[in-house]
Amino acid sequence: MMKPRKGKLEVWEGDQNMSTLHAKENEINIGDFLPWELENDLATVSCYAAGEVDNLILKRSNGLGALKRLKQIIQSSLIDCGTSASGHFMVDPTTAVAMNRALLVSGSVGNLNTVDELIRESKQVAELLDTVTEKAERGDEDVGELEKLRSLCLALSKSALAFEEPMDEVKSSEF
Repeated sequence: MMKPRKGKLEVWEGDQNMSTLHAKENEINIGDFLPWELENDLATVSCYAAGEVDNLILKRSNGLGALKRLKQIIQSSLIDCGTSASGHFMVDPTTAVAMNRALLVSGSVGNLNTVDELIRESKQVAELLDTVTEKAERGDEDVGELEKLRSLCLALSKSALAFEEPMDEVKSSEF
């Protein structure tokens, strides 16, 4: 079982116009707030998942939240969408294209030609995520399995990022 690490977080408070700022220091558990929890996009979560896998490889894990969240995203966006037998697909197209490219780039599979093939491979990825998290919680990691998963997470993050809509320019008046 992993113990939460303690750390210091500097919190800034100010008025509505941010004309006066002052800092106050609070002690928090680092595991209580993770930046990726603010983001539910595939690119961000898979990037954090790759970092968690790196930490597992280095035997310094401090959480598995991103791996679990990545499995949920894959499950809801690809696996739980139906099959061709139903005649209807509710697959998230961005996630489907990103997953297809990531599987190809990471060397996990060759070309996938149908949505059924993509769903089948996505199920295997979800099972791998389950296996890795279960083994990590027991302290029984398989480095070969972890390296394969890290490669897939990085490829998925890059692929998903390539298909995201560009961020609007931040207006200076918002600051």
